[in-house]
Amino acid sequence: MTPAFQTVFDLTSKPDIIRPAYWFIAIFVIAGMGLVGLAWLAIRRRWRWRRSLPIFAAAWIGICGYIIATDVRYTADIREAVKLGHIDKTEGCLAYFRPGSQTGTKTVAGNEEWSVNGLVFSYGAGEVRPAFHSVSTAGGLVRGDSRVRVSFVVSPAYGRREIVKLELASHACPMARLVNAFDQP
Repeated sequence: MTPAFQTVFDLTSKPDIIRPAYWFIAIFVIAGMGLVGLAWLAIRRRWRWRRSLPIFAAAWIGICGYIIATDVRYTADIREAVKLGHIDKTEGCLAYFRPGSQTGTKTVAGNEEWSVNGLVFSYGAGEVRPAFHSVSTAGGLVRGDSRVRVSFVVSPAYGRREIVKLELASHACPMARLVNAFDQP
């Protein structure tokens, strides 16, 4: 008997909604504009730290520009892969399940992680990404006894599996090996 799957996340039906997080990018752009303004004032008014602030502003703009360009390219690659149907799929019971931290963490140690058919999927609540990232401790529906059908795209920019469609059959499998949060599987 095939379990009844419920679609809990789907970007495959509307790939045009896969976009960069413009609001998040705007935070760094506004900070960069503020630094440029301060650097200009520092030079114009001959402030004591007038030499270091323009260097810091230039470094900020360079680093943020590279990161923003990478993120925009990465998101466009995922959108194109979904539009062209270059999506990988897998289905099965979870081999292990590690619940994620309810709040974002600075490292991937707090990410929710699970494995199905030898493929590992990892995502965190604090991540700003165009794919599934709802952890179980913050309302996400994946649990250790879920049977999952996952459609994903391997991101060429970051080399990770981005979940673009997730279907679940709750309580359809034996409980997977539970790994404590922040522990290695």
